[in-house]
Amino acid sequence: MTDVPLYASRLWPPVRPRTGDASASTLDLLHTLGLISRTDATGVHTLLPLGVRVHDRLSAIARRAFEERGALTFAPPTLQSRTLWDQTGRWDVYRREGALLTVSSSSGEEMCLAPTSEEIAASTVRDHLRSHRDLPVRLSLSTTKFRDELSPRGGLMRGREFTMADAYTFDTGPDTMRDSVAFLNDAVAAALTSMGLTGTFTAPADGGSISAGPSTEHLVLADSGQGTIVACSHCGNRGDGAVLAAQAPAPGPDPVVNVIAFTLTLPDGTTQTATVAIRSDLQVSQRKIAAATGAARVDLLDPDLLPDQLGKKAGTLTPWDATDATDVLPLYDLSAAELETFNISDGDTGLRAGVRWSGTPGLRALHPHGTDLHHATEHSGCGACRQGRYGVLRAVEVAHVFELGTQYATPMNLSYSDPAGRPATPWMACSGIGITRCLQTAAELNRDHHGLRWTPGTGPADVHVVVLRADQPDMRERADLLARRLADRHISVLVDDRPLPAGDKLRYARLLGLPHAAVLSPDHPDTKIEVIARRTGRTTRTDLSHIVSQNPFTHT
Repeated sequence: MTDVPLYASRLWPPVRPRTGDASASTLDLLHTLGLISRTDATGVHTLLPLGVRVHDRLSAIARRAFEERGALTFAPPTLQSRTLWDQTGRWDVYRREGALLTVSSSSGEEMCLAPTSEEIAASTVRDHLRSHRDLPVRLSLSTTKFRDELSPRGGLMRGREFTMADAYTFDTGPDTMRDSVAFLNDAVAAALTSMGLTGTFTAPADGGSISAGPSTEHLVLADSGQGTIVACSHCGNRGDGAVLAAQAPAPGPDPVVNVIAFTLTLPDGTTQTATVAIRSDLQVSQRKIAAATGAARVDLLDPDLLPDQLGKKAGTLTPWDATDATDVLPLYDLSAAELETFNISDGDTGLRAGVRWSGTPGLRALHPHGTDLHHATEHSGCGACRQGRYGVLRAVEVAHVFELGTQYATPMNLSYSDPAGRPATPWMACSGIGITRCLQTAAELNRDHHGLRWTPGTGPADVHVVVLRADQPDMRERADLLARRLADRHISVLVDDRPLPAGDKLRYARLLGLPHAAVLSPDHPDTKIEVIARRTGRTTRTDLSHIVSQNPFTHT
């Protein structure tokens, strides 16, 4: 982060008189105050000079948090070969999801603008890893990433281009991997706190297409959140509904039981077809299927394969079809297993009513063993305390920590020699902090009715020098002297040297929200400075000489 002073008279875009409205949304303030700008591409923003300052400071905070704990920083490319992504099978997975932005070189080589860095990190370590003595490896990075979001929204909250501060660890086994997971969570928590994101909490989560193993989200509650979590009204248990234990909400009249087929990829690479019987008003959690079966990966079965494997088309399967099929693992969600009477699909004739597990004309008795396999939703019973019910809260996922195990190391042939000289596979973990998302979230969480309100070390600068009567040469000289003194102390400064009335300048200082304003007035002696703390409004007077011996901008 540079300490070179910024001058309002030279900023681009120009700071207009009466810029911005304190009652506007945070996103609108970031636009009107000149931190970010929209582009013609949906979900892609330009960081303007003030926004770059914030972005770089948050990136430096994240880097410092990891390096202070022993990680080393590297800089892998975002443009990556399809060859790497084919090794893990994720090229096809991300293409099916419509999330991968791909390009072809003039020679025909297929590449992607990567949304995540597991493959390139594993490849980098693979090229140099030899012995167990080389482990653990802990690497951090900060790169621009790309994801072809179907519905980018919320400004920097969910865009197609974004910055992530990631870290990857490589260990000798599951126990040492979990030590690295603790390292990652500690570094992430420290970084988020230093970014001014107070109130951050952790919750178990679904690792999605990145991890089939356990993962932990770092979240903050915010009305502007683009995601939701569920929270128990009784015990406070909260997190991603895909992983939280839940009791199904009470069924409505005439409940319908659907059967959905999945392909399980087991840890040894073999596959198994499984079906889940579940109430039609609930959603299957693939993460819960993985936890219940030990599968390394769970994917929906290709509908074109259903007739061959189960003898029925999609949407017409019944629990009896699944039980009668060979080489199929039938699973039953609690929501279905606990029903006494329900409806099922009956081929092309519609629904069949009055079905019972104990037996129905033409259908033998089944004895399903119910397992919690559904997403916890609003009104689901809490599976932790079994007394409260879940409600839905809006939240921002600002970071995520994943246990990767050997999910990437095995298909990419990472190996090292163990103490006995035998080849062994390293265990991986990783974390990601959304830097651009944190920028907007920090602005949102810390603002007040006067405008933005940055915490020290996170905003475009830390001191807003308000120069009254900036048209007078001696006042400009005083401002330059103060800016130099502060820069010598590595205190970042924005000097408002525009020839505007005092009221307009003080309003702009409150709206932009740097931690302190230093007011220089021709009515005060040359060495006197009035310091206003943005968070509290407290005003103090200090002497210019005190800046040499002490920092008057540490008090709020």
